[in-house]
Parts: sequence; C-alpha cells; structure tokens
Amino acid sequence: MKPMIPFRNGLLILLLFICSPAFTQAGFPKPLRLGFNIGMDKVTPEGMKAAKAAGIDCIEIGMGGIVDTARNFLKPDEAFLETARKAKKAADEAGIQIWSVHMPFGKNIDLSLGTEAERRAVVDMHTRILKYVAVLDPHIILFHPSWYLNRNERPLRKKQLVQSVQALNPLVKQQGAIMVIENMLGPELEHGPVRERPLLRTVEEAVEVMNLLPPDVYSAIDLNHIKYPEKLILAMGSRLKTLHVADGTGREENHYFPCNGKGENNWVAILQALDQVHYEGPFLYESHAANVADYRACYQSLYAAAFGTGATLAPTLEQKNFPLMHQLAALQTTTAFQTGLQSLTQDYATQIEQAVKNCTDRACYATAISLSPELIQQTGNAWVKEYSRNTRVKTVVAGLRKNETYYRFNQLKDTAYLRKVWETEAGNINRIFGVYIKGDVPRYPKIDSIRFGRKDKVYPNTIKAYLEQTAAGVAIPATPLRTATRVLELNGRYEAARFEPMTAGINSAPFQQLKQTKWSKYTYSLILVPGLGPEDPAVTLDPGGARRCEAAAELYKKGLAPFIVVSGGNVHPFLTPYNEAVEMKRYLTGTMGIPESAVFIEPHARHTTTNIRNTNRMIYRFKIPYNKPVLVVTDASQTTYIRGNMTKTALRDLGYLPYSNMQSLGTEQTSYFPNKESLQTDATDPLDP
Repeated sequence: MKPMIPFRNGLLILLLFICSPAFTQAGFPKPLRLGFNIGMDKVTPEGMKAAKAAGIDCIEIGMGGIVDTARNFLKPDEAFLETARKAKKAADEAGIQIWSVHMPFGKNIDLSLGTEAERRAVVDMHTRILKYVAVLDPHIILFHPSWYLNRNERPLRKKQLVQSVQALNPLVKQQGAIMVIENMLGPELEHGPVRERPLLRTVEEAVEVMNLLPPDVYSAIDLNHIKYPEKLILAMGSRLKTLHVADGTGREENHYFPCNGKGENNWVAILQALDQVHYEGPFLYESHAANVADYRACYQSLYAAAFGTGATLAPTLEQKNFPLMHQLAALQTTTAFQTGLQSLTQDYATQIEQAVKNCTDRACYATAISLSPELIQQTGNAWVKEYSRNTRVKTVVAGLRKNETYYRFNQLKDTAYLRKVWETEAGNINRIFGVYIKGDVPRYPKIDSIRFGRKDKVYPNTIKAYLEQTAAGVAIPATPLRTATRVLELNGRYEAARFEPMTAGINSAPFQQLKQTKWSKYTYSLILVPGLGPEDPAVTLDPGGARRCEAAAELYKKGLAPFIVVSGGNVHPFLTPYNEAVEMKRYLTGTMGIPESAVFIEPHARHTTTNIRNTNRMIYRFKIPYNKPVLVVTDASQTTYIRGNMTKTALRDLGYLPYSNMQSLGTEQTSYFPNKESLQTDATDPLDP
C-alpha cells in the first residue's frame, strides 16, 4: 500500500527547527544550497564559472526551444545532443551540479490531454526528449501536470495525467533520476469564460493528485504559483524534492525576485516550513536577479529573518533589549577598570567552566550563566568609577539620555542613571536565562514560553556546547549579553529585531508621506487598529481583525486622520510566522483600497497596552504631533477592556499608564493622548522591549 499524504484543516503548525538534524548540531538549520533556472543553450563555461564564484551550487536546465507549440522538433536529435553535451561539460568544469531539468510544457504539451491519441503523442515527445536529458544526468526531472483545462474536465484530466506519469516514471528511473510534478496557479477554479485553472491549483488538489500517483513520484513546489506556499510545503512533507523560488501573488505568473520588495510571500513562514519538513533540496530560483551575486545575498537575508542568526539580527536584538550593555561591551576601558574587574570576571568564568563540567540539566546552566546580585552590584560600582575617568562612558550615558531610551530614569544624576540602567539590564538578562534556558513560566506563557519541552535532550547539550566555546574568553558584560541573545535566537524569539529600522521597508512610504502632511486638517493624528491574533495556525488574519480594519478604513476615508497604524506582532498562536500588523496592512491596502502611504505597521506589540505604548513611540520618534489625540478603533470587547481593566494591567506590566485624557467615543472607539514615558526601554519582555 503506497504512502498517502494526510491533509487536514489547521495544517500550518510552524514550530521552529523541531527535530532537525542540523539543529542538533549547531542550533540552526543547515543553509540550503543555491541554484537557478537557465535554458540549456544559455549554459556557458564563463557563465558557470561566474555563478560558482558567486556561491551557486547547482542549476535547473529548461528544455524550452526544443519543440514548437504543435510538438514538432525544431532541430535534429544530434543538434540537441551536442547542446546538452556542451552544457554538461560547462557545468561539470565549474563544479556546478545539474540538479534538475524542466521539461517542456504548453497547451498541446500537456500530460493530461483528454484525447487518448494526443496524450500518447505527448508521452512519446517526452520520451524522445529524455534522450537529451540523459546526457545532462540530472537528479530531478520536472513535469507540469497540465495546461489550462476546459470546463468540467478535471476528473478525466486527472485520470489521463496518472496514465502519462505511469508511462514516463520508469524511463526517468532508468536514468537514475526522480520524477517530480509541479503545482500550478490557483486557487480560483475558473479562468475566463470557458477555461479552468490547471491541475494542482490548490493544496487540497495537490494532495489528492499526488496520492493518485506512484509513491516514487514526488512534488516540486513553485512558490510563485500559490498563495501561502508554506501550507503546500507542510502538506507535501517528505514528498517535496525541489523548489522554484520566486515571489508573487499566487494568481499570476509574476516570478518576482524575492528580495526586490514585490510579491506577497511570507518568507519567514516558507523557510520555517521547509525546515520543519526537513527539505534537503536546493533553494532554486526561478526568478531573475540583477546580478548573480544577488542570489546568495537574498537567501542570506531571508535565512537571517527566518532563523534569527548572523550579523543581521543579533546586534539589533542586543541594541533594542540592552542599549547600555550593547555599547559597553564594545567600549575601550581604562587599565584601572580592567584591573578592578579582573577577579570578578575570573570568578564568573570559573562558574561557567564548572557548569560545563558538572551540569546535567537546564536549570543548572541557567544558574551558572546568570549574574549574581553581588556581581551586578560590584560591576555597577566599577562602571560608576569608570564614568569619572573615561569620557567614552560619559558619551554613552549622554547618548542614552538624549535619545530618551530610559526616559523614566532621566531625572537621576548621571552616575545614578548609569547604575540604575546597568542593574535593570542585568536583571532582564537573568530573566531571559530563567525563562528561555531553565523554563521558568513567563507572565504570558501561552505566547512567550520556551519552545523546548522539559524532556528535550538536545537543547541542554546545545547550551553546554555554547558555554564551552564561551568559557575561553569570558568578559563582562559581553559574555552574558551575547549568551542572552543566542538563547533568544535558539528559541526563535527574534521578534524584537524584525522590521527594523521602523522608518524603512513596509513603513517607508508612509514615513516619507509625513513630510507632506498638513496636520491642522485632521482631528486625530493617527487611527490605531490593535491586532487580533487567530488561534487557528492556518489562518493569517482573524476575521475580527479584518472587521477592525474595515471600521478604520471607513473613518480614514472620512478624513478623521491622515494615517492608520495597524499594531500587532507575531503573537497568536505560539511561534506563529504571521505578523498581525503586516497581515492587516495587506488587507487594508489590497482589499479596502487604502493607499500604502497611509498605513504604518507597528509590528512588535504583543498586548493591548503595548499597542498603545509602541504607537506612542512612533509618534515621538517620527515627530508626529503629540498634542493631537489618537483614535483607537477596535471591537466592543476590547474597547471595554481598554476603558476598564487595562489600567491595572498597564500599571502591573509597564509601571505607568501609556495614555492620558482617555475619552469614550462609542462602543468601538476611544481617543487618548500619548504619554512620553512610553519611550522607556523595557526588556522584561525581550520580544518587545
């Protein structure tokens, strides 16, 4: 009995890196090899050498230009064989693998044609082309399942496809290759007045058809052909063998390059899904980069966003959570300071070394790497002394004050300010070790907990290996700071570093629009829409969140405010790849017709209190008038909470109220003025400090 691909609703359960062999070694998935699609006659020695130098490992060769639309061969066999031999030689000499071959396709080059004679003619055509393919010696041979269909043909065309695959698969296997079938554009069934979309247009249909095919025929996923391709990746699971990497809308053949800012794919979700199914094929582009070096640079950027590693995100995580320690770790200190700290550092190093030798559980490692109250106090004393003799420390303190990073401490004198910030950041580093190494219960365990189970055997070994590397060069504050950052990364908790800087990327257009805004025309500075995270992992935007957006769009169109701020991070469900603010902006601009330049995202907030706090930060940092009220638009339930119990929650979680002069404007609207205390950095929640 052949293995079947299970399909169920609520498919998209994205737990990062689980059981990945790469994760057990280094804490992150092994980066994929890189490749791109190229025509057989375009493969040259020079091009392959340049590609190899740019980090390309493999290619997919397209077999277009061999037959015309009527399946007539355009050249004699020997001409195509010679082209194939040249392409193979060029790739081999450059050290590039011919990973896959893309077979021809078209209206009359369709494995599912309903007329039996026509279907067999297509199979015969492919059989002849496979002679040329044999010279290339690919690992994968890729076929399209169909062209566009006439109405009401799908059952017949599926049956015809199965027969064609059964005929061709043995020939593919004879070459030592694997046959794969690619998903096609959807999800709508109808395309124009008389046609239907090709086969494999949805996740459900892909699962159905793949289950009809022999079990040794596998899946190729074109990331441009389907909206939310991560769902298809998870549905195919181990049956996925290769990719076509491009961005798009899932409705048209866009084939945008993933890093050019177009398209709607969620690349974090895609890469995490590939990791979850243990995909081992290449990251093979079927999209054009301006320069061959861009393929590698783009993938590195996507990988960093998905798995929170490398130079891209770690400094941002440090800087946002621990702005003082981030600077002190790189600061040139005096000899007197170094001498005074030497014994403290040695004691801390010994503590870590003993943990590496003796600890057997996570709690032990968390205790060993934590900063004791005595160490925090004595190191704080050392920094206060260093302040008086080192102008660099004074510059750091002055910079924090100027940026109002710890606004609530600004009334303190410089040395008291330095000590207070140091103790605050040290305490928050210890909190990270408690929650994300030991497994202490955070304030909001449903969304903020450690991602490793208590019986997990790999994670303690990963921590041990990291501390073992660290023990040789212990420094304060660099060692606890870098360890805290690493622990957040291992847990996939890099939310704070995403979408920075906030004035660029998705916020670039509205940020530029600020300069042209005539504020006197508007009653409110902003319309704030708090996010509503879905609990179903297959849902990207909760219907309640969509309704909030619709209400905000109506008020925007009435001219009450020049901008909408959609606020919400990656919150529900646990470790979701979907960002509330991003999905709401997509809905406002794509469905509600609001200009992109009128919608800011605030993509970090995890609670109603921080929806307001973080919006206030944007007001002060973007120089939006703070003497105008903000209009909060939500549903009746959240409005009741905002006017009631949120006061208690804000005082408990933040220590202050991020708003003043709050006014009721009906069952679903509230206005308030921002409180500047919102600028206070607060790494008690390191996912949104």
